[in-house]
Amino acid sequence: MVILPVFADPLSDKTGMKTSFSVQSGTDTFVVEATANFDVRAVSFEGDKLVFALNSSLENNLGEIQVPNGITSGELKFVLDGQEISPKILQNERISFITLEFTGNGTHTLEMSSDYTPKSTVEIVTTDYTTQESSDDLLIIMAAVGIVIAGGAGTTLAVYFKRKKA
Repeated sequence: MVILPVFADPLSDKTGMKTSFSVQSGTDTFVVEATANFDVRAVSFEGDKLVFALNSSLENNLGEIQVPNGITSGELKFVLDGQEISPKILQNERISFITLEFTGNGTHTLEMSSDYTPKSTVEIVTTDYTTQESSDDLLIIMAAVGIVIAGGAGTTLAVYFKRKKA
């Protein structure tokens, strides 16, 4: 009888390795994560698109990519080696989760772009309040707080003296 160790069996070509990359966009740094059965060698932010440098030794490639919405969001477009592709995309308020399948071993370039443009300016909105309305509101609030404090203090003193007599 021959017993083979578990590691002697070939790994599935659906098995993936997780890698994380820090991507600089303006003054912010974002983490892009990829889990794939191919090698994600580098991720860069060039102009308005993320560029992934990929290398595969398998014919059938499968990968999952998580991209923060601070870099890209909205309508996403993918180009693999110069040809537009349509991966499966799930999005929430924080990330875009992309499931990517393609064929062909060797070196590949994946470009991801979107219609998202980060806001570079902050709009300051000012509202004009009249001083009379603000002071009336403040006076009402202060009166209500004073009544609550006086009631609490009176109750506390009554309970204290009642316990002291007993």
